[in-house]
Amino acid sequence: MLRQLFAVLVLVASCLAVAIPTKFAINGTHTGIKRQSGSPRPMRRNILDLQKDVPTWSLYIQGLSALQDKPEDFFLSYFQIAGIHGRPYIPWGDAAQAPGAPTTGYCTHNSVLFLPWHRPYLALYEQLIGATVQDLVKTYPPALQATYQVAANNFRIPYWDWAAIPTMPAVVNQPNVTITTGAGVQSVRNPMYRYNFQKFPLDPTYFPADSSVAGDAWLARYPYTVRGAPDTQNSPSDPDTANSALLRSNLMSGTYYALVKPASFNEFGTTATPGTSIESVHNQVHGCVGMTGGHMSILSYSAFDPIFWLHHANVDRLFALYQAINPNSYLTPQIEESGTYALTPNSLDTLSTPLEPFAPTGAGPYFTSTSARQTSTFGYTYPEIQDWLQSPAQLKASVTAAINRLYNSNAARVNQRTGETESRTHFPNKQETEWSVGIKVSKFDLSGERFIIRVFLDTVPEDPKDWPMASSCVGSFPVFPPPHSGGSPYPEVIAYSEVSLVNGLAHLGKGATDIHGVRKFLRRALQWRVQKFDGTVVPVENIPSLSIRVQEELVTMGGDITELPSYGAMTLHPEITTGRAGGYAGAA
Repeated sequence: MLRQLFAVLVLVASCLAVAIPTKFAINGTHTGIKRQSGSPRPMRRNILDLQKDVPTWSLYIQGLSALQDKPEDFFLSYFQIAGIHGRPYIPWGDAAQAPGAPTTGYCTHNSVLFLPWHRPYLALYEQLIGATVQDLVKTYPPALQATYQVAANNFRIPYWDWAAIPTMPAVVNQPNVTITTGAGVQSVRNPMYRYNFQKFPLDPTYFPADSSVAGDAWLARYPYTVRGAPDTQNSPSDPDTANSALLRSNLMSGTYYALVKPASFNEFGTTATPGTSIESVHNQVHGCVGMTGGHMSILSYSAFDPIFWLHHANVDRLFALYQAINPNSYLTPQIEESGTYALTPNSLDTLSTPLEPFAPTGAGPYFTSTSARQTSTFGYTYPEIQDWLQSPAQLKASVTAAINRLYNSNAARVNQRTGETESRTHFPNKQETEWSVGIKVSKFDLSGERFIIRVFLDTVPEDPKDWPMASSCVGSFPVFPPPHSGGSPYPEVIAYSEVSLVNGLAHLGKGATDIHGVRKFLRRALQWRVQKFDGTVVPVENIPSLSIRVQEELVTMGGDITELPSYGAMTLHPEITTGRAGGYAGAA
């Protein structure tokens, strides 16, 4: 299939001296689906589950390796597909740079298009591996081909559920992996471990290694991708450090609140809207996996790391879960502050904004948030979503139950005063008070450098090196400025996040319903600090746009596991932070 297509294109180009086409129809992977309507769709599976399925796992490893081995100058190579997201900042397909658009990648971040744009991007990646997987079946002995054909037909890319298990799957940090190939059981290079750049040194025109030219220059000096790198001095991968950071990032509770609390899709989907968003949780994962010097923590390089695709498949899954419990909620028009390679800054993003460079026919018109809304368009589903068997109401109930089982870390907790376990599930429709911290900041307050806002309850360790892992750190907000050329003046690109104080207050034995007592405690105990990604402390006064506010809401718990909590009106408590550097300075 795809292999033969590659061979034909190369032959035509060499014999007729014509350029290889740069158009590719993106329509997803539709093998394994019966023609009649209402048929099941193959699911993208948790990588921990996929590993146990020897035929599918073996095909996946070989398919991803084959994609990574494609020549980097071929527009359907791993290198160029990853390059759509950030560097080398060149056109892909027919999607030219928009007039007035910045020289950056096509990816949309801090944008209401964040979730819809990444859906066809993942579908393209899945489609290319899926086609190669079909070809691989023919390499197996005849006696095994039927088994491997079924596996190939049902193949979809896996996801890493970092919210349920907040450490990287062990297999992604192993240089080699054992699989069953057509020649038998073999230990082969693990394509999830890293991507090895084929042409090194990288072309300095597109990957500058001079720090006076580019803020991401150190990454151009690596011949392969790294994770958990502690600095920007070309240090090796340090997965243990990355895993420690992941474990301290409250990913489970952050994911739960992002799924159940937002009042609109825009609030759920992007840090460009006040509140708790899945994009903010997604940013935490990028920052923890990359740390100071790794590829995942730099937008322009992140998609080259193979774990990017596992990460974003999970983000897409959480998007799909949100859609199942909020079928009528979708994006509303919002300003695109930063712009992308194809979008001019300060343009209006709508349902019909083209999600360039992804086109269902290979050329425009491109997908839009409307045409990319359903996973069925691209031929896949997730384990929690079997919409062909259920009515919308049944689907909402079953997905809600899954969310509560997987991510409701507050379902049971220990009261520090009495030592007794309190469970929300034992008190259906009970009303509780939840406290949180709202954060607002401009991404360019440090002139394009990355920084992290850390929120503490009670004590702040004296040594800043201990801040990320401190038990008193109840949440962090990593800030990733988009690529910017031309120096100052820097644009004002506002980002928002939210940190829950529910677990922190409970751990300290503070009753959330004692409004006066909590306000008094937070005036003394709530603190925040700012660090660069390399750990350098930044005086809060040097982040002029930072605004920290405290808020509380009355929450009505669901009647059972198939119901989500209902959030009442938010009450602000500006007096808790007003008058302090970075404190509340007025409405968002």
